[in-house]
Amino acid sequence: MLRGALRALTATYLLFAAAFAGTAQGQQPLSAAPKLVAPEGSIIERLGDAMIVNGRPMMIDHISVQRPAAEVLRHYRQALDEKVTGKIVERRLKGDHILARQIGENFVTVRVTPTLGGASEVWVMTTPMRPPASAAALPSHLTLPGGSRILSKVETVDGGRRAHTVIATSEAAVSATEDFLKRSLGERGFGLVASDESRRDSSRRVMLFQRGAEDVMVTIADGPAGRTLVLNASGPK
Repeated sequence: MLRGALRALTATYLLFAAAFAGTAQGQQPLSAAPKLVAPEGSIIERLGDAMIVNGRPMMIDHISVQRPAAEVLRHYRQALDEKVTGKIVERRLKGDHILARQIGENFVTVRVTPTLGGASEVWVMTTPMRPPASAAALPSHLTLPGGSRILSKVETVDGGRRAHTVIATSEAAVSATEDFLKRSLGERGFGLVASDESRRDSSRRVMLFQRGAEDVMVTIADGPAGRTLVLNASGPK
């Protein structure tokens, strides 16, 4: 179910939209979220069964519609304007147009992407404006080197599988971070099945670990402020 699109969306759109709601203090559950009416003739697909970003539950719909982006934007401006709470925030991002607004105790973001033939793709994300759950923790097999700092943590459930994407910074060098993860995952029964180590690029490393039906893809890269560490883990829910 749109797995490639989901990962790309996680890296950009979710973090962008979550930043809007970062200071909210409401407590209304996601089940009470507002429902925006899609343009007539739309094909609507729910992205995954459940999603949690940095401890905050989210609901995302992917919508395909045979209408130009300008018309779709007018539709969603009107749909958002039917509510009286807050103001509509508009942004442009890589050719896409983003509308965002607080509706009651929820925050709704609409991203419209023009596609071939004058059609449009729409992503509608709804999240309750409550503080992230402080008790949210990484899965037991995803441990980070000492001094690491988590930047983003996304959990999704899609069909019979659960996935976690963790983005963090590490103070340790690429080689030390690599050694730590090999040891840590190895102690938990994961075997290294693929690696780009043969490229001998000391500034970057990509590794794939597996344990039965579970897998963990690790990317470590040098950056201007230390190492960036991305863990993509999935397995049966």
